[in-house]
Amino acid sequence: MEEAQRHFYDGYESLKPEDIADAIEFAVDSPRHVNIGHVEILPTFQVPGGLNFERREG
Repeated sequence: MEEAQRHFYDGYESLKPEDIADAIEFAVDSPRHVNIGHVEILPTFQVPGGLNFERREG
């Protein structure tokens, strides 16, 4: 478990549950004339459409 944590999470800026909750709240609280048909939420340093991630050093 600790090895997986180091390999997949340490050094990366992952999404947190509150990030998803904030996006849902935004969608629910939007005005009636706003139609949100699709939401894609990615970490800032994730490359969309690929499997390359940037690891932050430090």
